[in-house]
Amino acid sequence: MPDYFTEVAVLRNGDSAGNGMVLALTGEDGRRIHTVAVPQEGHSHTGPTWAYIFENEGLTLIDPGAEASFDLLQSGMALFGSGIADVERVIITHGHADHDGGVARLLEASGAEFWAHDIYQPLLPFDPRDLQMLPTSPIKAMMWEAARANGFTPSDSEERSRYLDARQSVTVGHPIVHGERQGNLTYMHAPGHSPDEICAVIGQEPGGGTVFTGDHVLPEISPHPTMKTDYTAAMLRSLPEHYHDPADSYGLLTYLRSLQRVADLGPEVAVLPAHRLYNNHKFNFQTTQRAADLIRFHARRLGRILVTAGPEPQPLEAVTRRTFERRKLEGGNLFAALTEVVAHVELLEDSGDMEVTDDHRLRRTGHENYQELLRAL
Repeated sequence: MPDYFTEVAVLRNGDSAGNGMVLALTGEDGRRIHTVAVPQEGHSHTGPTWAYIFENEGLTLIDPGAEASFDLLQSGMALFGSGIADVERVIITHGHADHDGGVARLLEASGAEFWAHDIYQPLLPFDPRDLQMLPTSPIKAMMWEAARANGFTPSDSEERSRYLDARQSVTVGHPIVHGERQGNLTYMHAPGHSPDEICAVIGQEPGGGTVFTGDHVLPEISPHPTMKTDYTAAMLRSLPEHYHDPADSYGLLTYLRSLQRVADLGPEVAVLPAHRLYNNHKFNFQTTQRAADLIRFHARRLGRILVTAGPEPQPLEAVTRRTFERRKLEGGNLFAALTEVVAHVELLEDSGDMEVTDDHRLRRTGHENYQELLRAL
């Protein structure tokens, strides 16, 4: 039993990854938080999305999950005496399909108010893939060269099209801003995995409290950082002026700074993540120490990429294949690995430790200034 929960009651068992599980968590202050593990559409190594339901100036639900999991969410809530119609507030930690895919259906069924970060609504008209994948820099051009050479092309599906259409039908009733307090919740903007990512801290007293981290901080696995981006003219017209600098919302350095913000809450604050709360038949209860662990993970990866690149200029694909174990590149995972390495190379470029040559290769400069960037987090 973790110190920060006095009781963890299993109301419904799930599979080995937790799919379908329903829990009742009781904190040291007596607060009850229920959670339902709703499956993603299709297989995902991250496991189900954990939707959290609790009282905070009305019944509040964080991250309803994918649209296809709506019925399982509903049956899970019935086990602790709540229904969809009882929900007064729906909060999403960020706009990915396994978090906000079920929002439209839930809002229609409940009439609840929809809360999301302030940047969520202005970005809704645009395909999230366009915000990340346009070859707007030499390193991204290298990424697409490697992807095409390995037969990778972006795929569309009926599920993806349905999700993008559903996103257009929702309207944020309350845009969340960093530092906002509502009842027992305090909201924190935590971009880097997604530009609109928020964490929500509940009941933070000296030496305690719980933070809902979405995908920002996860047990067992490292959330995928965004690459840097450039906004198109249409995006800039949609975005409020204070969000016009994409460096405030995208990139590995932005993610690391957000992780430090969570770590600074203090090592006694419990983490309730959107994935991997339960996996391989065991619970993964964590504190914000996990955010500090993730910073160290990325520091090691930055150093590994510099070593892997070697003294002579190397293609991005070669550096990627030397950075990851072969088994982690199987089954179409090479492209995800390429984007991960690009995010790290972008930081190393900014720190002056690596550069892209005219013939699209990566070259070390002999410096390791990135360590100073990390110390300044």
